Amino acid sequence: MGVRLTDWKIMLAKLGAGGTASTFRECTTMNPTKHLMQFYLNASKWHRFYLILAVIMVAGTLLSLLTRITLMRDDVGKRPRIAVVGPMTGPLAEMGASLKNGAGVYVEALNRQGGMDKRQVELWVVDDGNSAEGAAKAAEQIVADSRVMAVIGHLNPAALKAATPIYRQKKIPLVTPLPAPADLAAGGGVLGMGVDAKEQARFIANYARNVVQQRLMYVIRQEGAEYDDYVTPFAEVYAKFSTPLRQVWTIPGEGASSAAALAAVMEEVKKIDIGAVYIVADPVLAGKIVKGVKDAGNGLEVFGPDALASNAFLHGLGGADYSLITHGVMAATSMLFDTANEDAQRFQTRYQVKHKTSPDWLASVAHDAVRVAMANIGQADKEFPQEVKGIVGAWSFNHGQASMPIQIGVYNGASLISSPVQLQPLARGVMMNYIEALRQGRMLYVNDRFMFRTNVVYVGVRLNEVSDLDLQKEIATLDMSIWFRYRGNFNPQELLIPNALEPVKFETPEESKSSEELQYRRYRIKQKFQLNFTQAKRAYGQHVTGISFRHRQLNRSNLMYVVDVLGMPTGSALVSELQKQKVVKASTGWDIDTAWLSQELVKEQSDGAPQYVGMTGEQPLFSTITLGVLLKPASATARDIIPDEFFIYIAIFGLLGSAMAVFLDRRHLRRYWVVQAWLLRVIFWPLLLLSAGNLVLDYAFTEFTQSTTRTLVNVYESLWWVVGAWLVDMAVRRFLWFGLEDRSGRKIPNVIKFFTTLMLFMLTLAGIVAFVFNQTLTSMLATSGVLAMVIGLAIQANIANVFSGIVLNIERPFKVGDYIKINNVLGQVVDITWRTTRIESNDGQMVMLANSKVSEAEMQNFSMTPHGIAAETVFHVVPEADPDRVMEIINRAVVAAKAIAFKDDPIYAPMVRYKGMVCTNGYWVAEYAAGYRVKILPKKSMAKEELWSFVRKQFQEQGIALTPSPLPRELALSEAPKKAG
Repeated sequence: MGVRLTDWKIMLAKLGAGGTASTFRECTTMNPTKHLMQFYLNASKWHRFYLILAVIMVAGTLLSLLTRITLMRDDVGKRPRIAVVGPMTGPLAEMGASLKNGAGVYVEALNRQGGMDKRQVELWVVDDGNSAEGAAKAAEQIVADSRVMAVIGHLNPAALKAATPIYRQKKIPLVTPLPAPADLAAGGGVLGMGVDAKEQARFIANYARNVVQQRLMYVIRQEGAEYDDYVTPFAEVYAKFSTPLRQVWTIPGEGASSAAALAAVMEEVKKIDIGAVYIVADPVLAGKIVKGVKDAGNGLEVFGPDALASNAFLHGLGGADYSLITHGVMAATSMLFDTANEDAQRFQTRYQVKHKTSPDWLASVAHDAVRVAMANIGQADKEFPQEVKGIVGAWSFNHGQASMPIQIGVYNGASLISSPVQLQPLARGVMMNYIEALRQGRMLYVNDRFMFRTNVVYVGVRLNEVSDLDLQKEIATLDMSIWFRYRGNFNPQELLIPNALEPVKFETPEESKSSEELQYRRYRIKQKFQLNFTQAKRAYGQHVTGISFRHRQLNRSNLMYVVDVLGMPTGSALVSELQKQKVVKASTGWDIDTAWLSQELVKEQSDGAPQYVGMTGEQPLFSTITLGVLLKPASATARDIIPDEFFIYIAIFGLLGSAMAVFLDRRHLRRYWVVQAWLLRVIFWPLLLLSAGNLVLDYAFTEFTQSTTRTLVNVYESLWWVVGAWLVDMAVRRFLWFGLEDRSGRKIPNVIKFFTTLMLFMLTLAGIVAFVFNQTLTSMLATSGVLAMVIGLAIQANIANVFSGIVLNIERPFKVGDYIKINNVLGQVVDITWRTTRIESNDGQMVMLANSKVSEAEMQNFSMTPHGIAAETVFHVVPEADPDRVMEIINRAVVAAKAIAFKDDPIYAPMVRYKGMVCTNGYWVAEYAAGYRVKILPKKSMAKEELWSFVRKQFQEQGIALTPSPLPRELALSEAPKKAG
């Protein structure tokens, strides 16, 4: 049987006491497998179960490690890298910080979703010193690392030119926030995402001259050839409208000469009474220039390129309170968060939470640059990479350069918001009366393109309360305030709100104010809206509530909505405000995960409108405002505790435990293992369902439609009820029915088992209807009652059999294994099903009788005989035989008969008697009878056989005839009256 555990203890003691080499060999030659088996066989039952659990845990851990190594391996030393290069130190370090932080937000989100090819992506920050020499050194350092997949950065044209050949030689793609020069972009490998300096200059000049109507323009610029492209086109546009620039001042970029030149220019600026100044410089110097212009106190309007729209510009102002300095400054930019889409609002929130400040256009472009780089890895030699949708917009490249629209932002205090009028480029190929549009002032010709003058409506939404959540119908009641600030005429009754269940009426405003420049209207709305009305990404169990609207007729060429960031919080502040105001009550069981207010351009159907029909029509794009609030369950869920990756490992443990339970059942082991197999299912089935369900639903939320996903959610939630019912039913069968059968030695009828299971799953169905599908049970019961009536009429005979089977099992006139007689059928009961009673007759035939017939028939149960079955055996002998001798022989036969029971019972003991003379078949015989009892029906024939065999033998030995000789007829007739007497 192997080596006992005590043997191991003895040998270990020998070794500990300084055993010899032979002792060591004795210990080491033991068979570990046999020892383990012996230990297992000698262990108690529960210790065996714990051992099984330990084996499952060890095997699951090994499989999880193998899965992680083979399928989800993430070798830190082999993680792919994205290099971010820029000025991380020095005066322009704030620009490098925006570049690094914006890229970091995307990489973190990418890693949360599984990374690149199941590997986490590293962000490698490299300082290029904002110079050509530093950029070349940084590039050599980067290409030496084989893990680098792409490079983001270089914010200086000279640095970009020095580093590009190095990256191109190693075929590492470079994505820069600068515009890509034609000579660098040729041949591929470089993607420029910045707005061209000349385009910015012409755009700002047209806006200042034709929209703001600023005719007196001065220019303050930084010394350097890289700034010429910002100034020369600007001057050309003003000259084109016969309003040349009044003065151009140049300031060196660094050193004492820069400060002196700046002071001298500011003295000249103080002499100006009216007009505007266009500032072209790096963000730090631009901040100093703007501060000087504002300090002059002459109220000059300030314009500038995207350098003035950066965080580095605000940082260059050098003061905590710079709102008075920046107020009114206009800057070109590719990103304004009040006109940004839903993804951009989410990015803004994540950025604010992590870095405690708001992102600028550079951080936004850096975020999208990583996305573009990841999408085009392996295509470094292609000049036309695939289009990528980012938070700034849809990035498409022509010869390595992106084409993005330019917007004009205006500082309101320290906040950069959309200016009241924007210029929207006319879609290429659109045919219209340009001359008339130019004459009416609806269009301008900018950067070789016609552009619409688009009026801006500032929109704010304050959500007051979310109530009456109905997740089955996906509706909720929203109480909110919506306000509009605008110029000219705007009618909110023309708003189209797709997710409103009923038309929203903007009738009497809650508050109304008017001035020469702006109109203000605020409305209060409370009604039902559809949930999950956007394509916003949400995890399993989350829902989106809010509102989305656009104008019914005016497209983005005539009207653009922007978020009123001055009148309401945005980003993380919006989430904090909603939580502070308890917009979603705790009693609803839901909490706010995140929130956003975004503006997007949405393409809608033209519905045959003439301006949208044909190849030469305008694009049917409409500006849309969306307030979205992502709701999550207030209670902690598995996803709040368990990382996504761990669901795979939990699934492995669940599969192993479930497989072990099936193995134990199929081995048909003792009753104890039936209990353990059930316990394994109780432990591992929920784990398997939890992990598999979350993995499937996460995939469904990203890949399937909402209706398909909702169906899968219902299936997942229903499975929890079904699995619970299955486990309970299995417990009833294994612990109740099997236990009763073991103790009673009788089989429980299948009809009882069937109806118990049926009732359990009917209750489960009711729970699914009530809690998964949120339906009231009264309607279901009413419907099921009518259906039951129809079905009952169709199968009333079967129903009668079923209920008769229930009655038979309640009254229990017989049970499985009993010998019964029903009508003319005598045999043993084999089974009582939901419809029939099955009897194995004495002839060996299987007879099936309907339960309804059995319950009405006369039946005899030969197994329910607490005092045995009464029987009598009659003996006929010749009249001359001595009664005493005959009765003595019969008594001895009764004593000897083994089949006869209750021989010593005072009431039911056997009894032999003489019954007198009787005429049988014309013969007069003496009749004797032996009355007795047997325990079971088959013993009745056996007892009779034993009696006859004994009596016949004794009668033959003593000369007593069992068959009497016939009497003469006359003697028989003469004896008859005597007997009668």
